[in-house]
Amino acid sequence: MLVLLTGSAELLAARLVEERISDRLRARIGDNEVDLDGSALLALARGRLNAATVTGDSARLGRIDGATVDLRLTGLELGGSPHADRIRGSITVPPEAVARALQQSAPGLAVSGVRPDPSSGTLVITVQGGLGTLTVRPALSGGKVVLTLDDARIMGRPAPAGITSRIEEALRGQSARQTATALPLAELRVTSGGLVVVLSADDVALR
Repeated sequence: MLVLLTGSAELLAARLVEERISDRLRARIGDNEVDLDGSALLALARGRLNAATVTGDSARLGRIDGATVDLRLTGLELGGSPHADRIRGSITVPPEAVARALQQSAPGLAVSGVRPDPSSGTLVITVQGGLGTLTVRPALSGGKVVLTLDDARIMGRPAPAGITSRIEEALRGQSARQTATALPLAELRVTSGGLVVVLSADDVALR
């Protein structure tokens, strides 16, 4: 009986701690799941957890939904001013999620698809049902993912200056509407799987 009671208490404690951490991160990255290392009962007694892993495939980066998150948090203080001694990991935004974000925030571009080009660190965006292509370069700025235009073509030929200016204006508007994640975004990479944003920081507040 004592073993059963102890086991039940540990499960309840684990759920409490996992929900507490998940709630702290939900406002920043959306839906997530937390798995603890070690005893939750001991962590509550000490007010400190050694480590936790945060995952999810319906997270967000700013206003871009549909991202995959994989984070490792170590040295978590669970008291009145919760923080992590260290956060390491990544958020991956697939091409289709980038396309949806552009369709919603910059409808004038009429985006129909996005293809990553890891060799150049750019995204090739198909617009107007394939009539044109935009090559944009993603970067991090102030906790946001911003897109700048490298090249614009219509039926394979360089787009006129007037059209290029309107595209650049639309991309600036899309970047301005993005919200900062309030997480330590350290690096952005373009991979075949989309945009991979690396998180790396020490002593991060989880308020």
